[in-house]
Parts: sequence; C-alpha cells; structure tokens
Amino acid sequence: MEFKVYPMRRKGRRLQWKEIDNGPSYVGDLRSHLIYVGTEPYSVITLFNDARPANSQLLPDLYEPVLLRFAVNAFQLRGYEKIDGPDGFHAVVQEWHCVPPPK
Repeated sequence: MEFKVYPMRRKGRRLQWKEIDNGPSYVGDLRSHLIYVGTEPYSVITLFNDARPANSQLLPDLYEPVLLRFAVNAFQLRGYEKIDGPDGFHAVVQEWHCVPPPK
C-alpha cells in the first residue's frame, strides 16, 4: 500500500508544522526488514518506489522505528536516520508523517 511521507525533522531538529506541510513529501511503499551490523539486528523501514531506479532512495532508512500516533487517515513513526557528517556517520532522530496519497 502506498503512502505519502513527510519528513518531520531536518538533521534531527523538529520542523514547525507549516514547514512540514509545505515541505517535500515522497510517495511509495513502506517496507520493514531487519539488517545486521556485525551480529546486532536492527529493525528498519524503507520507503520504496518501484518507478525509481533500485539504487536511488526516496528517503534515508528509518532505523528502530516506533509508532507514535495513529488515526483513521494518518500515522506517525519515529526512529533514527543515518546522516553523513564531516567526521563520519551519525544517527539523528527522524519522524515521518504518513498519509494516503491523493488519488
């Protein structure tokens, strides 16, 4: 099932709702899976869009996601996203606001 996803944070900082609503959104399928870093398993949610090439991501993966809010027409997830900094990768908090895409 497809969802329209709005990132709610930029580099870990929470955006105002006006910025979220007027900011970029991405449409695709949400898929959960496990990845292993060494022997440690991590739960991950990825936003896929079959119309895009396999190596181009819509959004960075959401690691260790939790369901924050759930309504009839929307839900929100919170987890961690990996960002590349000057001294390597860092994990920052990210939230996704997910709604059904317009028809």
